[in-house]
Amino acid sequence: MLRGSWGSGLLTALEPIVELLGDDRITEIEANGFDEVWCKSTTWSGHRRVKRSKYRWRDREDFLIACIRVSEVIGRQINERRPLLNARLPGGERVNIVIPPACARISMTIRKFPPDAMTFDILEREKGSVDSGVRQMCESLVLARKSIVVAGGTGSGKTSLLNALSRVIPEHERIVTIEDARELRIQQENCVALETVEPYEDGALPVTIGDLVRNALRQTPDRIVVGEVRGEEALYLLRALSTGHGGGFGTIHSNDGEDALHQLQLLAQMAPVAGLTAHVVAAMVARAVDVVIYQGYFDTENVRRVAEILEVDRPGVRFAESGAIEYRFRRLVDWDQAACRWRYPRRPSPRLEAALARRGLPWPVDSLSAPEEERP
Repeated sequence: MLRGSWGSGLLTALEPIVELLGDDRITEIEANGFDEVWCKSTTWSGHRRVKRSKYRWRDREDFLIACIRVSEVIGRQINERRPLLNARLPGGERVNIVIPPACARISMTIRKFPPDAMTFDILEREKGSVDSGVRQMCESLVLARKSIVVAGGTGSGKTSLLNALSRVIPEHERIVTIEDARELRIQQENCVALETVEPYEDGALPVTIGDLVRNALRQTPDRIVVGEVRGEEALYLLRALSTGHGGGFGTIHSNDGEDALHQLQLLAQMAPVAGLTAHVVAAMVARAVDVVIYQGYFDTENVRRVAEILEVDRPGVRFAESGAIEYRFRRLVDWDQAACRWRYPRRPSPRLEAALARRGLPWPVDSLSAPEEERP
């Protein structure tokens, strides 16, 4: 069953895949041309091609008209001069469309999200993404107002984890979310959801993620939540987190927890600001980020789970004589695939322990009894 209010124009454009859109077991729909549709599902691992004769548009022109109609209905523009589109459908699904000349065949990718807002109860009891100890750690980090970067690959469950983290934020705090296409499902009432704007008419100016981060600082937020950091807005987020707006969240694509810090640094260096050397930005990352939570996708099990939690040390970066940048952190949690369990390689820093004690926040006993230095 479709969620949200779908107009007749949109339903007509997507008629060949409406059945897939209404199936809650389907998580992604990928049309690689008018007659080739693939899906991902909660019931199998990887991508599977669906029946060619049933799920297809009539021809290339029919598929192109459908894509243009989708863009018009959702208030975006796609044409040869602007061949990329990223937006959301009425049910909250994220849609990406690419047309020539940016590709050989027209491509439409739709990512669906669970019908219910994600919580740590669901992540622990139904998904196996955390256990009670990892959950307690994540919840206490939020309540201690630590600035958290959620990292992972595509489809690893970063947004789901971010939604669960946001549910822990106290009701009396004001939240401002910033996204390219709105996916976060914040449940607190005092929330402002900001979204980028692509100019629909020639001559109109876009509203970028960077614009929204700068604007959010004027909206008296207690928490700034950036759905996905992928460009120069990383610099403005770092400045916000290190100048009185701590306790915020953001997601980033990376290969592991440590790589997330380097990726954040590289993205921040893209900002058109004079004097942004690698060392200057690395120092900003080390001051602004308190914790990295790395979410991994384990394809053999079709499970998404927290694979690492890193606490950034203070000082959080070391510069070698050669110029190399080394981030310093404590690995509080990692997933032991061979033993199928979470481990606690190092105990939290005295600074973090003091912050938890001041607020009376719980912490896993196994973590507090972990060694001060990680064993090889």
